[in-house]
Amino acid sequence: MRFAFAMLGLAVALAFAGCVLPQPESPAAGPWIAAVGNLNNLSVAIPASMRGAQGFVYWRRDAQGLWRDGGFGQGDPAAFAAWREGLLVFFPSGRYGLFGPGRPDVRPSPVPAWTPVAACEDGLAADAFGWDASGEPIHARFEDDQWSWRRAEVSLERDKMLDVSAVRFAGRLFLVWREEAPRLTEAAAGYRLRFVYLDKGRWSGPHDSRLRVASAPRVAADGRRLACLFQKPASGDAPPRWALAAYATTDEDWHEMGEVAGEMPPGPVALGRCGGRFFVAAPGEGGPRVAPLEWPAGPREPPRVAEFTPLAATERRPEGGGDWVLLLGVAILGLFLLGFSWRRTRDRAGAPAPAAEPAALVPAPLARRAAAVTIDYLLLSWVLTLLTRAIWPAMADQRFWADLMDRLMRGDTGVYTDTPILYMYVIWVLAVVAYTALAEGLFGRTLGKHLMGIEVRSAQGGVPVAWWQAVARNALRVVDEFPAAYLAGLISILIGPKPQRIGDRLARTMVVLRPSRQAPAEA
Repeated sequence: MRFAFAMLGLAVALAFAGCVLPQPESPAAGPWIAAVGNLNNLSVAIPASMRGAQGFVYWRRDAQGLWRDGGFGQGDPAAFAAWREGLLVFFPSGRYGLFGPGRPDVRPSPVPAWTPVAACEDGLAADAFGWDASGEPIHARFEDDQWSWRRAEVSLERDKMLDVSAVRFAGRLFLVWREEAPRLTEAAAGYRLRFVYLDKGRWSGPHDSRLRVASAPRVAADGRRLACLFQKPASGDAPPRWALAAYATTDEDWHEMGEVAGEMPPGPVALGRCGGRFFVAAPGEGGPRVAPLEWPAGPREPPRVAEFTPLAATERRPEGGGDWVLLLGVAILGLFLLGFSWRRTRDRAGAPAPAAEPAALVPAPLARRAAAVTIDYLLLSWVLTLLTRAIWPAMADQRFWADLMDRLMRGDTGVYTDTPILYMYVIWVLAVVAYTALAEGLFGRTLGKHLMGIEVRSAQGGVPVAWWQAVARNALRVVDEFPAAYLAGLISILIGPKPQRIGDRLARTMVVLRPSRQAPAEA
C-alpha cells in the first residue's frame, strides 16, 4: 500500500514539474524563412526546436485571410511547397511530409537515394527536384496519389547551383537559382540569376539572365505573373537594395520592375502568393512577420511593401490534450494501484499458512515466454500511442516508428543522433520497467504471462517475488535485449544451468508454470 502511494506521488510530481514528456518550445527567428501558397492558402515556416530536436513551426493563412498556427514539424526541411489546404515538406533524407489540417504525416522517400532541394505545387499535382547519389538531376512528380520520377535531361552543375527554387508558370516548371558570376576583374564579384524550365516533357536551358543578385532569389507565380524578389548588389557606399523582377515569355528573360518601396528587412525574406496577391515574409521576434507586396500599377510606379504584421500575436490553435490528459491518466493509474494493493493485502491476510514443503517449480516453455512478451509489448505500444497522440502530437502524428524503420533499413545513421528518438527510447524503457515491475510485484505476473499461464517466482523456495526482485529483473531487460531481440537473454536461457535470463539470475527469480497449468501428478 505504501509503495502504491509513493509511486502515485512521484508520478504526479513529475507531471507537474514537466519532466514526463517534452512539449514544443516557442518558435524563434532563425537564419531562414519560407513562404509558399496557392489559390486559397499561404503558409509561412521558420526554424524552431523542441527540447533540443531541430524542426520548424509554420503558420497558415486561409481563404478568409485569417492566420493560424499550424504546429511543429520535426526535422531539418530541404524544400517547401503549398499543397491544397496544407504544406508539403521535403527532408534531406528524401522523405516528405504533409502538414496541415488533421494529422501531419511523414512518408518514405519517393525516389531511392536522392536529395531533394526544391518543390512546388501544380494544381492537384506536385513537382520536386533533387539529386541522386551520383549527382544527376532528378525530377519527381506526385499525381493521382502516386509518385513517378525520372532523370532530368538537362546539363546542370550541382556545386554551382545555389538557393534553388521551383515554380509553375505558363504550363512550365521553372527551376531558378543564383550562380557565381564570372569575374571580369578581381574587383568584380557577385551572382547572376540562372534558370531552366520543363515544357511539354522537354528541358530548356540553362538560361542566363541579365539580373545580378546579392541574395537568394525568391520566386512566386500567380498564374498571370512570375515574380522574383532579390537584393541588388551594393553600389559604392550604398547597401544592397531589394528589387522586384518579372519574367517575360516574349524574350524569355527577367525584367526589373524597380526597387521595392517601404521598410524591407535587411535579413532573409521569402516571397509567396495567395490567390492573386503576393506576400513578403521575414523573421521577427517570436515569429515571422508578413506584409502584402503591391505590384506596380504603371511603368513609373515602384513595387511597394505594406506594413509587416507579426504572426506571433494571432490566434494559436492548441495541439493535443495538454497536461490535464497526463494528470488524468496518472490519477486513474494511481487508483488502480491502490485497488490492486488493497486486494493483495486482503488476500494475503485471509490466505492459509504455506505448506512446509513448497511445490516444485516447473520452468515455463520458451514459446510461452515469447508469446507473453509479445502481448505485453503490444499492449504497451497501444497505450503509449494513445498518450503520445494526446500529449505530444508532433511526434505521434508522423508515423514515427514506421518512418524510423524506413530510415534504419536505408542505413540512415542520422537516426542515432536524433533527440526525439532518444526521448522515445527512454520513455519506452521506463514504461516497460514500470509496467512489468508493478504487475509482477503485485501479482507475480503481467497480463501476457497471465494469458499464457506462467508467472514469476523466487528461484529459492518458489515463494512470490519481493519488490526488489521484480524491479531488478525488469530493470535488467536492457541488458537481456542486447544487441537486439532478447539475444543475450535467449543465450542465457539456453546455456545456463536453469532457464533464466540475465535479469532472472541476478534477481534470483524464475519464470515458471502456474500451479493450475501444471500437469497433474500420476497416481
